[in-house]
Amino acid sequence: MELTIEVLQPNIIEIRDATGLSQENFALLCEFSRATLTNIENGKSLPSTTTLNKISSFTNIGIEKITKRDFIPPINLREKLQKKYSNDPTKSVLLEQVPSVPYIIKYRLLKTTFLDSFRERLEILTYIKNKYGWEINPNTLTTNLKRLNNKLIIEPNPKHNKGYVYKKL
Repeated sequence: MELTIEVLQPNIIEIRDATGLSQENFALLCEFSRATLTNIENGKSLPSTTTLNKISSFTNIGIEKITKRDFIPPINLREKLQKKYSNDPTKSVLLEQVPSVPYIIKYRLLKTTFLDSFRERLEILTYIKNKYGWEINPNTLTTNLKRLNNKLIIEPNPKHNKGYVYKKL
């Protein structure tokens, strides 16, 4: 078990991304403040044992896993939580909302073959809308795609003088 910022910060971000929840909704469902989560995700503070227990309780991920280097969230975590909390309207209403853009990219888009070839932003937005029925902000998509430069090849759009094209590594 490693209780360091270097281990816990990325693990908690990854758990939240895998749930598809915003910081506000994740903190609400885990029953602690958004400020607490923001400080953890920004590397400003370590989560307390109580906070780790709340994350573990909400997600059903053991603390020994959350505190492990090279942590990977369970497959289909969001769907498992939707099923677990389907009879709890206070939780299910948040879990049924359009998921976060990091979730859409990492846990849906990158799991398909769609980005096996270079795609423009509009193509990606259209694909997400047609396949999943989710409308997302184009600028939020671009910001999040650029943050995943360890998973994507990002090049200037050869067809236009502006914008980029994206492809899986």
